[in-house]
Amino acid sequence: KAARSQLSCFPWSRVHAGGGRQMAAAAASAADEPPHFEPIDFDDLHELLAGAEAGGQSDPVSEALEKGVQETKRVAASVDARLEELEEESVADYVASFQHFEELHQEIQETDRILEKMEKMLGTFQSDLSSISDEIRTLQGDSLQMNMKLRNRRALQSLMSEYVNSVVVSPTLVRQICEEEINESYLDCLSELNKKLEHVKQQEMQKLPSCAQSTPQLENLRAKAVSRVKDFLLAKINQLKKPKTNLQILQNNVLVKFKFFTQFLSEHHPPVAREVQQHYVETMSTQYIKQFRTYVSSLQKLELEYGPSRNDLLVSGEWQTSGGARTLFNNLIGGGVNLSSKGNVFSLSGRDAILKELEKDPILAHAHRDKVKFYHEQLFRSHQMLLMDTATSEFFFLDEFFDLRGDHGLFVEVFGKTTQFFLDSLENFLANCWDSVGLLLMIRIVDHFRRCMQRREVSCLDSYLDAQQLMIRPRLRMVLEENVRSLRKACQQNLPPVANTHPTHPHLVTRRYAELAASLFALSSPEVGGLTDDLQQPLMAMQQEVCNLCKAIASKLDSVDSGLVFLVNNYDLVLTVFHERHLPRTATAGFEELLREQVQLFVENQLSRHFPDLVTFVKATEPHVADIDETAARSKHAQQGPPPGVDVARMEQVVKVFGQSWKRETERVHQYVMTSFTNFSNGMEILKQVLTQLLLYYTRLQKIITKSFLNQPPAFAHELVPSTTILMEIKQYSRSF
Repeated sequence: KAARSQLSCFPWSRVHAGGGRQMAAAAASAADEPPHFEPIDFDDLHELLAGAEAGGQSDPVSEALEKGVQETKRVAASVDARLEELEEESVADYVASFQHFEELHQEIQETDRILEKMEKMLGTFQSDLSSISDEIRTLQGDSLQMNMKLRNRRALQSLMSEYVNSVVVSPTLVRQICEEEINESYLDCLSELNKKLEHVKQQEMQKLPSCAQSTPQLENLRAKAVSRVKDFLLAKINQLKKPKTNLQILQNNVLVKFKFFTQFLSEHHPPVAREVQQHYVETMSTQYIKQFRTYVSSLQKLELEYGPSRNDLLVSGEWQTSGGARTLFNNLIGGGVNLSSKGNVFSLSGRDAILKELEKDPILAHAHRDKVKFYHEQLFRSHQMLLMDTATSEFFFLDEFFDLRGDHGLFVEVFGKTTQFFLDSLENFLANCWDSVGLLLMIRIVDHFRRCMQRREVSCLDSYLDAQQLMIRPRLRMVLEENVRSLRKACQQNLPPVANTHPTHPHLVTRRYAELAASLFALSSPEVGGLTDDLQQPLMAMQQEVCNLCKAIASKLDSVDSGLVFLVNNYDLVLTVFHERHLPRTATAGFEELLREQVQLFVENQLSRHFPDLVTFVKATEPHVADIDETAARSKHAQQGPPPGVDVARMEQVVKVFGQSWKRETERVHQYVMTSFTNFSNGMEILKQVLTQLLLYYTRLQKIITKSFLNQPPAFAHELVPSTTILMEIKQYSRSF
């Protein structure tokens, strides 16, 4: 068993066990590809065989080996026999297919001959293609050379044509320049002549004989063209002199089309160009000054007949006469003069509406004849707006027609007389102008037109607008200073009240001041965020002088009460006007403080007049009980009587007198207040303050009594009027209001 297990490890033992089919398959595969065997070590086998022989014993391994060799020989013999059979069959098949092999051999030889012919043909074709490629390269080079020659010839033709056209003067061009009508088509002919003239002026061209030959003929054409263009432009400019001609339409629709004429004259005959330019300046300068004078003259017929004069200051000199107060009143309301012909001097009365209509069309004089009268600033806005629009149009026309490139020199020559006319007219107007409201409105109008010209990016009128401001602003300041001076003079010369019957009513000067100050505040430019220095200083001085004048008049009245009422009425009038104009807090703060001070003085004066014992006793006794602590004094029970300095008898008298007369005196205060103050609402507010202050004094009196009698109230305590009763009385007056 051990020997059999060892023999099973060899490959040949598997062949023997597998049978003849596997051997045949192995033999067939061996015939297809060479067999591969691993080397076998037979050393141990030889030793085993040698040992067996030496021992003379029968070894099973040896027997097995002998049997395996015999079987192998048998299989090998069968394989060899099979191979011989197969070889004989293969030879028979080959012999049977010999004819087919011979035909295949002939076809292969025929194919080789055909392929050889095709190879020769392809070689010939390749050589032909090489020669064609060389010819194409040659033709391409010839084509490039011909193209270069063509471009050079065309460039030369262009230069020669340009030269010939610039030198040769055709009969057609001569006829067109000398005989044809000057119109828009004439511009093309003149442009062609201009090119020829520019060409012959070149330094290189003057050396050529052909150019020198055509130069005289071109010069003759130039002279003829200059003459004809000059006559044409002068004729067109003369058309601007015709009456009722719309200058802007003629300029923009006719003259601008021929702006090349002026360029031609400037390049080829500058003296003639200056002559045409000067003729235009003289023509337009005359036309503008004539038209604007006519327009301004027609507007002046629409102006209010009676403008403000020196007598229309806050305080005029006529008050010193015997009828001074009446004359002052007449001056204020326009006595003897139709108000529609005079207008308002101090109050706006709708005059500020012009600031919302600055962009409206100018006033047409013939449309308002004998119908409506206008303030001077309305007429000023109208003719200044027309001036701005006309100047803008003229500036753009001059810049385009004469090719000025933004230069202002020619515009100044054209518009110089017109702007000087307006400046002279403004100077004459300002010499007799005392209308501060109108002056401030004119300043606002000039500022608006300055911004308008800046938006248009036209600066030709900057110096003119500056001159206007330099004339109007000093005049406004002078007028305001004269008003301040009139107030100061009136204060020094004791200006009387308005009327003897109502001496405490607001003064007419106060009314004038309130209207004027409110108007100036309302018209202050919002762009500067409030009043400018030109307004702020005069208005502050005016306010101070008005206050001084009111105080001086109040001091001349028959009583202190009347003086206080007069001041309260005047300050209240100023604030009423300011509030109606919706002025800012900065404008009203000063008079609000003054009114508050005078109302407090009036309240104290009324209480001192109608309740003298109460006011005097409270003011005198309060310091003596100010340091008493009621709670501490009651806990210690230290004080048995009134503190030193407290007059109990007088205290009792004050309580009794107040209880008997407070209603009667309160009614007297009510009557006096209602008849003294012109503003009913202000009077009721002052009455409330008087009664409230009375209640406060009476409450202080009760406090003094309580501190004076800590342990036990005095015997006259039952005569004290309850505070609620006084409060109910105050509410009753409030309900009646």
